[in-house]
Amino acid sequence: MANPLQAIIEALEQAAREADVLPASGQATLDESHPDAEEREDALLAAGEHVYDTLWEAPEGGGTPPLYAPCPALSREEDHLYRYFMDGSFRSYFLGTLLAPQWESPLTFGQIGACVLRRQDDGTVERELLHARQILAVAKHSDALWEALEARAADTDILLADILEGDELSGDAQGDLREKATGKVRWQMHLLEAQVIQECLPRLDGDRWLVADGSLRFTPLQEMLSADGEVAPVLGIAKNFRRDVRFRYGRGPRAQDLTLYRLLAGLPFAHRTAAFGALKGKVVFWYVRLREQGQMEYPLMGVIKAELINPTGEALPSGLIDRLSRALVAERSVTPHGRDRRWHAHLYPIFLAETAVKSSFYSAEVVRSALLWR
Repeated sequence: MANPLQAIIEALEQAAREADVLPASGQATLDESHPDAEEREDALLAAGEHVYDTLWEAPEGGGTPPLYAPCPALSREEDHLYRYFMDGSFRSYFLGTLLAPQWESPLTFGQIGACVLRRQDDGTVERELLHARQILAVAKHSDALWEALEARAADTDILLADILEGDELSGDAQGDLREKATGKVRWQMHLLEAQVIQECLPRLDGDRWLVADGSLRFTPLQEMLSADGEVAPVLGIAKNFRRDVRFRYGRGPRAQDLTLYRLLAGLPFAHRTAAFGALKGKVVFWYVRLREQGQMEYPLMGVIKAELINPTGEALPSGLIDRLSRALVAERSVTPHGRDRRWHAHLYPIFLAETAVKSSFYSAEVVRSALLWR
């Protein structure tokens, strides 16, 4: 049987011709990604915003929306709002270090994928879109090395990524390059997620929404979802989010100043918080409690953050936010308990989309066996 990663092997051989190699101990080493990476992303994307004091929703009768609003489950039989579910995933392997007289660079192999599932009226789901790619991440210290790798990868599915190129997650070239290489793989995953969302947009409308796992604040997603000047039917869901933010509710001497912990500790089951505005209202977000606090180990468990890109900059109707939130509560019924540490905030179709992506990857055993330095 042919080596399934032969193209990557040939790229590694090319790299070894251009520089000395210090192989990873124990062959390819899987760089684990932890759920708190999503929390760090949330902090990076909202850098400079620590206090949210503007409500960005408009109740039908006017006035100030309540801090907590009920959102009882809206079943699929009543309103099959969420038809599409998207998630992405990645795996990153440290292969070794390239050594030259004037520079050195980690060499990282990554697998990225993004999947959209479509749910039928009877509740069954099927794959709508699935894209996966292989990545080789290396610092572009040498033009000769880079051009040689580009030539080797030209007729393959390999994406060559420069660790030194800045992006919203990796920042500039300062810091540990191995860590930045993993961040570069993750960034490419987000770009692939944006691609599959864009392909899915023509299938969506006001009664057929897509739920995307993770934040929508990435610049490529914001620009794409703001293109026509209207709120796109795409809802971002974050299971992990930054916790060093504060909220100010109300005006005058009775205004409440709340940390995130206090805000969510008071959030009852099947309720949502008021919707706040970020980036001057271009992003509207709120929190929804999916599970009873008595069933959880910690008040922040069982809560998700919902996000909408709002190119209008105007307050969104409370009725829309209620409808989206009620449909979210209805999605909590089946969960991957015991199979994911984030089970308490999982939406099951999102879990299925993530599982579909991971099933398209080569296993760690295959990667370790296939990617050997000769």
